[in-house]
Parts: sequence; structure tokens; C-alpha cells
Amino acid sequence: MLFAAAPFLLCLASMMPLGQLSGQTKFPEHNLTNHPGNDRYASYSPDGEWIVFESGRNGKWDVFLMDKDGEQLFQLTKDPAGGRRPSWGPEGRKVLFESTREGATSLFEINTDGSGLRRVMSMDKAIDGGLFARYSPDGKQIAYTLRESETNFDLYLYSLAKGRSIALFTDEYRNVYPQWSPSGKEILFFSRHETNNTDDELYRMKLKNGRLMRLTHWPMHNFCPSWSANGRRIAYVTSMEGIRPEIYIMKKNGKGQQRITFNEDGDTLPHWHPDGKKLLITGYRDDNFEICEVTLSP
Repeated sequence: MLFAAAPFLLCLASMMPLGQLSGQTKFPEHNLTNHPGNDRYASYSPDGEWIVFESGRNGKWDVFLMDKDGEQLFQLTKDPAGGRRPSWGPEGRKVLFESTREGATSLFEINTDGSGLRRVMSMDKAIDGGLFARYSPDGKQIAYTLRESETNFDLYLYSLAKGRSIALFTDEYRNVYPQWSPSGKEILFFSRHETNNTDDELYRMKLKNGRLMRLTHWPMHNFCPSWSANGRRIAYVTSMEGIRPEIYIMKKNGKGQQRITFNEDGDTLPHWHPDGKKLLITGYRDDNFEICEVTLSP
């Protein structure tokens, strides 16, 4: 099984790094979706009551909402151009997503009842590879990825008040998937800038001075990080060529790595529950992607 081509799914899968684990516990998990169409890129609302995700169940990618148990389901985007890579506004009342409904790739937000659609930011053309946009905790900025070339992705910050972007981190390599710390003072992302574009490693960046802290040092891909709501832990994906991707967690300083999933067909795109006791993941189950929930503690 090949994962879809995208900056965060760069290879086939994951392995358990020898000598790096603090435990091999099999954590309970269950599917929240079960549909022949692909469901992925899920995240909890700030209160943990709702989940937003993208789905190809209608023949194109659209944004959906479901309750925390996977029962009540609502389709938020219905334009022929669809919607991709949704994330929550800080207060949990709006959803941010990507769409090419106006030709160029743009960011839109929509109320959780489907009303109030508005364009937030627009590029000057359709962008390959996705923006992976996220609101800052105070809702004043958006961090996003911009694909410059096949081997070059850079990070930017968009100010809603000023209506313009500034470069956050740029070089000739892949720098992808910015995630805000709960305090809004740091950005978590994955990059190839110290590996000569050969593998992805995780970094934290202080916004005040641009200082980087490298969190992983493994000769394999480490990607799609997610910061816990208390800022103490990070969930992420580890993989290398020829082996399935799996979910790991670690402390915010990169120590105490622990493998969380042990599945035949691989897992990706983790996102923390606000209480830190669960993770949403995208798992390949029965020949398609499903949204699964992993319970870390009762």
C-alpha cells in the first residue's frame, strides 16, 4: 500500500528505532469512521466535543464535522472545488480550510453550522502540496507552508490585521507543517535542512529570536508533529523506506520517545485530545484511510 503523495507522507511506513523506546505498550484504539471513502486529517475541537476532518467519500475532498463519538456527521463544504486540510479556530466556533474554489489556492473559514463562509487569505495561483495552515492561539496570525519547488518548502506567517505574510523559516530544503505551541511563542515543524533533503527531522522554533531546537536525530523520516494542549508532549510519525509509518510520542525536549501504534498497515497525522489522554490518528484500515482514536490513559 502506498500512502498518498504529499509532503507529510514521503515514504511507505515506519519502524521501531532500536534503543530509543521507553515502552512497547499496545494502547487501545477504535475507528470513529468506517466508510469506503478515505477519511483523514482529523483534529479535536478545543473543548474535545467535535472532530473536523477531510473526506473523499463523495468523490472529491470535502470538510466534515462529527461528534466525538463519530455519530453525528455534517458536511461543511459543498462547492465543486471541495475543501482540504481543515483546522480549528482558537475558540472552536470556526474551521479553517484550503480550497481552489476561486481558481487560486485560498484559505477560507466557515462557522461550524455551515454559515459565515469567508476568504481569509489568497495565493496568486493554485499551490501544489498544501498550505497546512493553523491559526495562532490568539487568532491574530496564521502559520502556513508554501511550496516553492519540488525540493523546497518554506514557512510563513500571515497577519490578519496587516493582510500580508512574512517569512518564518526559509532555505533550499523542505520545511513543512507548522504547529503552534499552546503559548503561541514557538512553532513546531519538520524539516530536511540539516539532512541535505534526505530525511525529515522535528524542530521547535522560538518566534522571538528564531532559535531552533532539533528534537529528533534518526536516519529516517520524522514528521506530522502535534503539540499536546499543556505543551509538555509531542506526538509525531516515524517512518523509513519500505516499512509502515507509526505514531510516537515524546517529551517537548525530544526525550522519552515511545511508540504508540503497532498496526500492519500504518498510521499517520496524530492530533491530541485537549485532556492529553487520547490521540486522533489517520489509520489505513480495510483498504482505505479511517479516523481512529487511541486511548493513552483512562
